[in-house]
Amino acid sequence: MIRRADRGASEALKILIADDNAEAVDQFAMWVLERWPQAEVHKALTPGEAVREAIDHAIENLVLDLDFGTQQESGVVVARKILEARRGEPLLRTRILFRTVHAGDPGYLQQVEKLITDQTQRPDVWGFLDKGAVPKRLAQNAVEQVFLYEVSFTDIFAQRLKDSPSKEFSNLEFTVLIYLCLGVTNDGVGWLIGASRQSVERIVTELYRKLTIPTRRDAPHAVPALLESRTRLFYEAVTRGLVNPHLLREEDAAMRKLATTQTPRMGQLYIQREWLDPERPSRQSA
Repeated sequence: MIRRADRGASEALKILIADDNAEAVDQFAMWVLERWPQAEVHKALTPGEAVREAIDHAIENLVLDLDFGTQQESGVVVARKILEARRGEPLLRTRILFRTVHAGDPGYLQQVEKLITDQTQRPDVWGFLDKGAVPKRLAQNAVEQVFLYEVSFTDIFAQRLKDSPSKEFSNLEFTVLIYLCLGVTNDGVGWLIGASRQSVERIVTELYRKLTIPTRRDAPHAVPALLESRTRLFYEAVTRGLVNPHLLREEDAAMRKLATTQTPRMGQLYIQREWLDPERPSRQSA
């Protein structure tokens, strides 16, 4: 197979740099052009611009910030939208280099890991950079490795995943933790992961133990507790950095899609229409 680099790096390199920080975009563009003066560099400052630019110009090489702001979609969601739009274009490849100042954030690590292990929709090649601690030379090497040689650049991601505070949780426990933070009931969690209510309760109890959550069982008989365990679990998950708004928003959308395509059997679960279809006007506003 002829590598892209064999056809001439400068001529082959067309790249999109997307970040909500204009200075960060300009800096990375400068690093790229310093190494490959003939490269074609496109820029985007919002998730919407990034998706449109990538699709309209058929850009295969994407540098995506993971955090465009808490009220915006994440870089992983941008990647998914671009990949979805290219589903019918097998000749168009997608190489992604994720960048973030939150390189050790378990929420972003979870999002990226879920994307790259998705058997139906994942980038052909990918890389991961710590925006706050990566020198110019390493960033340029990552661009060369991922975009020109088509070899994934995963060392930083693997190290951050190894050091992540989420490592004390199994994949199943972390999945249940996310669902609990989304407000899912034990019965709902059981339906989502295909487990009995008793199994879910055991997992929840173990999460309480690992996060040192006080439970009602610790309180004397007939004495009300100050803290509510489920809400406290959400507090601990957020303050310890185990979840972030982008992760919760993406998982909520995925859960809504699942509930739409795989409806629970009659009488198994009640799913609120206002949540299932947020665009639909509520009874109160009607």
